Amino acid sequence: MTRIKKSSTRGVAKKIAKQTGFDREVVEKAIINAIATRNRDKADGYLSYAGIMPLDLPDGTRIAVLPDIHVPAHDKRIMWAIKAFLEDFKPHILIFIGDVADVFALSRWPKPPRVRVDIQKELDETRRLVDSLMKISGAYWVFYIMGNHEDRTRRYLTDPASGLSNVLDFATREPILSFHGLMGYKPGDPVTFIYDLDERSGFGGAVVVNSDLEYHHGYIVRPKPGASPMADADRQGRSVTHGHTHRAGLRVRQKNNGEVLRGFELGHVVDVTHPYLGYANLLNNWQPALGACLVVGGKVHTEVLPIKQVPHKGRNKYTLVFAGKTYRASDR
Repeated sequence: MTRIKKSSTRGVAKKIAKQTGFDREVVEKAIINAIATRNRDKADGYLSYAGIMPLDLPDGTRIAVLPDIHVPAHDKRIMWAIKAFLEDFKPHILIFIGDVADVFALSRWPKPPRVRVDIQKELDETRRLVDSLMKISGAYWVFYIMGNHEDRTRRYLTDPASGLSNVLDFATREPILSFHGLMGYKPGDPVTFIYDLDERSGFGGAVVVNSDLEYHHGYIVRPKPGASPMADADRQGRSVTHGHTHRAGLRVRQKNNGEVLRGFELGHVVDVTHPYLGYANLLNNWQPALGACLVVGGKVHTEVLPIKQVPHKGRNKYTLVFAGKTYRASDR
């Protein structure tokens, strides 16, 4: 595993441009064109995908990975810092790794008596946030891996209306009550929703980049940071990045054949005091974070970026540091 340096992220297109004699913007367009060409028949272009999607990315591709956000129970202060980072990092690919929406209104958990729930407002706010992150990042394509919270829509319909849950839209041939349908996304939008093979959300869908690193929501839960994705990597024999646990960490080990297995855990972006997250106070090792990745030599080099409260002008501010630059919630 290689930590991503400033020179390798912001300077990769510049270095390639210098070597080839082309302008940096031309190189950036060439990277995007290579992504589109390599994945025209198997990745971008899909509105939804069931199973494990192969993604082939050229060297120089930047990827930002956002973990559990749980809209509308997300921490807006943390999100300001993330937006500033995305605007600067300019990822070519943006991956949401599950539980972007909390879908609390459809949860089977008991609702606190004074907490108002409204599924339409939850969906609308999630759509607005996803669209804003797509625009701010400038990403060529977005992969939205479904989490167990998005699966609350399917589970809510399973018992009383299982027949309706499988009805297809006549024009698009997409399930009319799918999560991406409820979100209002249409064919042609630069986003792919990843479900499992049974077209459920939760734990089975994934994106695998260059046969090197798998991104999925995850379902193995271990108490120590980094242990959950490492157990997942051991189980399937390849490196894994996942969310679900709200912990941030990484572990690396070398197999007998010399292959290196990596397990990345990307934390969360939630407000632990929000009434939707009444279970948060039972846990003491949650950590806000996100992932920044760069493809070099066909391999996906990943850095887990913790987001911490740091004193600044007499107040604690959520702070993210990357490539020598500091992003604070108060900067925007």
